[in-house]
Amino acid sequence: MTSNEMIGLLRKGRAYASRTKYKEAITYYEKVLALDPDNPEAWYLRAVVFIETGRNTEALADCEQALRLNQNYAAAWSKKGHALYNLERYNDALFACTRALALNGNDAAAWYIKGVCLDELGRNDEAQEAFGKSLELEIILDMEAEKKKAGT
Repeated sequence: MTSNEMIGLLRKGRAYASRTKYKEAITYYEKVLALDPDNPEAWYLRAVVFIETGRNTEALADCEQALRLNQNYAAAWSKKGHALYNLERYNDALFACTRALALNGNDAAAWYIKGVCLDELGRNDEAQEAFGKSLELEIILDMEAEKKKAGT
């Protein structure tokens, strides 16, 4: 299978996931993984769906596999933090989000999860800073999306 065909499978999986057709999305990600088990993006994308469906232990395992393949995969660190937060492993989640933010300081979701972890750990001032950064980035992303829609 060519690289373009693999990209096509991942796109189909994303399309299904965006319409909350998670079973179908997983099917496409698993096709990629069967053909290329060293594809960190497929592991990451399946983890995203697992989080959406409450399968956090499986999401964590997929994030860890993606990170074994690419330890600088910022989005996988961020999703790992999300899965760990959902599993109430706040210190581990905080570490994962901090790592994600070291790789991509503009990850609004990682800032938010970092904030809720800090809040759970009683570190309220730091939590408020993280929430503020998350909100600031969300506003910027919303403004950029509006500009794109308007064609400017």
